[in-house]
Amino acid sequence: MADPLRELGRSRWQARVALGLTLWLVPLSCRGQQSASFVHRPDPNTIRYRLLLRENPIDPGEAFRCYGACQPQTTPRGYIDCLAACPGFEITPHEYCAAREVPPVAACFTVRKIPARTEPPVGLIVLEVVGSFLLVIGAQSLCASSKSQCGYGYGYLPPPR
Repeated sequence: MADPLRELGRSRWQARVALGLTLWLVPLSCRGQQSASFVHRPDPNTIRYRLLLRENPIDPGEAFRCYGACQPQTTPRGYIDCLAACPGFEITPHEYCAAREVPPVAACFTVRKIPARTEPPVGLIVLEVVGSFLLVIGAQSLCASSKSQCGYGYGYLPPPR
């Protein structure tokens, strides 16, 4: 007949091993999911311009109102400058926007530095020249945040059919 104290000791040891493995494996699986969708390496050629809307740390309501007030801006530079005056607007070097950072979550733009001696590729808008670099933004990114920057609304009429 087996010794009950020995069995109790063995089952405790097995429970501890199982708990230890669980505690070790759960963070690994969480890190794997995060690295797949959220964690990314910094990019020295990018700058993230972001206005959080829904989760604005200062005032979500005022951030939405300010974002709305910026929509009639007629130029990309004017639009970015307007958003920069909104509460909680941030400029983060070496970062870029996540795929989910579009309205109503955020107005987010990844600005890329490219050498000024090259012609910007099609689909990029030059915001400014800084030293020997052009700061450019993708038209698609701009359109995702503001339809007025792409000719929709605010005086734009589609061609008659």
